Amino acid sequence: MAELGLQTKSEAIVYMTKDVLAKIPTELDDMTTDSVDVLINNLYVLKYYCSQKNFNPNVISRLDNLVETSQGLWELLDSNSNTFMYLKEMYTIRSLDLVASLLGQYEETTSGEETFRDFVISSVATFLGWKSDTIWVDVAKIDHYAPSKTHIRRLREEFWRLISDSPKNGDQITLEKTIELGEKMSLLLKLMVSDEFPAPGRALLLATTYTMLLRLQIDKIIVAMQSNGE
Repeated sequence: MAELGLQTKSEAIVYMTKDVLAKIPTELDDMTTDSVDVLINNLYVLKYYCSQKNFNPNVISRLDNLVETSQGLWELLDSNSNTFMYLKEMYTIRSLDLVASLLGQYEETTSGEETFRDFVISSVATFLGWKSDTIWVDVAKIDHYAPSKTHIRRLREEFWRLISDSPKNGDQITLEKTIELGEKMSLLLKLMVSDEFPAPGRALLLATTYTMLLRLQIDKIIVAMQSNGE
């Protein structure tokens, strides 16, 4: 495959940063189907451009995955529109503190010798702390429809894809560590649909997890674009 010019790579990365990353909801008020529609449309634009410019198929595949994740967020917001309208009326919600905390943990993990596996394991405590926030005591008194548990299957696939896409450390990994990862992953996902957690909280937790995964995927795609997926 012919080497892409620096300008082509730069254009794609700039568009990814300004027209994709910047369109990911960063506030609860931004979590609407319309805003995610803009994100998805821009992803299709970028995918078409990269395809026409002969980026490595690995880059195109990653963009396809990003579209799927964005579509999952759109479906969640669409099917729980009343729940999110209620949440937006609650001025004390601190949903994105969770994303900021998790992204901080991710940066600490990737800047050291640890792996994405360790990031997932350490995130359990963060989710538990957010889940125990006293604000959900009052929210639990309001009856809302719970979000579909099918989102868990999609998020599980995304988590495992990111883990598998991390730098290989086969000399360090053991079957026991892999089993531990699987157990922590199951616990993490069960927290998101636990009946002990009020339905609005579950919907918001799923939405913020989608948001986090989108940002993590973009980080990896930009690296892939810089090297043209090699």
